Amino acid sequence: MPVQQVDIVVTNSVVGSYEARSYPDQQTDAVGQYPLYSVPIYKIQVVGKDSSHKPVVVDFVAPRFMPYYNNPKQPDPHYKAVGWLNSGLSSHRRVVVSTFKQDYAVQNRYSPGRGAIVVHESFYIHAGPASLRDFGFGSAGCIEVIGDYNSFKQAIARLSGLPSDPDQAIQQLVHAGKLIVTIQHARPPDIKKNFTRMIR
Repeated sequence: MPVQQVDIVVTNSVVGSYEARSYPDQQTDAVGQYPLYSVPIYKIQVVGKDSSHKPVVVDFVAPRFMPYYNNPKQPDPHYKAVGWLNSGLSSHRRVVVSTFKQDYAVQNRYSPGRGAIVVHESFYIHAGPASLRDFGFGSAGCIEVIGDYNSFKQAIARLSGLPSDPDQAIQQLVHAGKLIVTIQHARPPDIKKNFTRMIR
């Protein structure tokens, strides 16, 4: 069965906001509280064709810029950048995906979603909060799909035309060079100014 190209479009269309914590250091104070910041949520589209070759677009949402803080006094050695950054990919790019990490687990909070689509170096598309009310996720610039990540993978698999399970379909798409990620240009927000509240 021929493999049909599937495109993931990370748009610059803001559709809401989410309360995130900084990552990898969440800036916990002396009484165990840490700050949350409002970050914009963007429309993410899975684009392809159905079995009748009709165009299909399936919409999802995710933050694409997140508050990054790596404490200069005690830096996390797993991350190169030190200090505060608005992390995320802002410039336009089109990427033929070369790697799908099928067993990847979310690092900053628990999520049942597994798997990461590698966009550029350590910038991935992977599972995120269960909903906008599931506040407090963080990332170092990854695109964290909000909601059921399995639905996101299933949308990709369905448009690929492959009969295998979603993870296998995505692996086959990547192997065939037919999973494409397009990042639309967007201006990064000033997340540090978007402090919302302290929580414990």
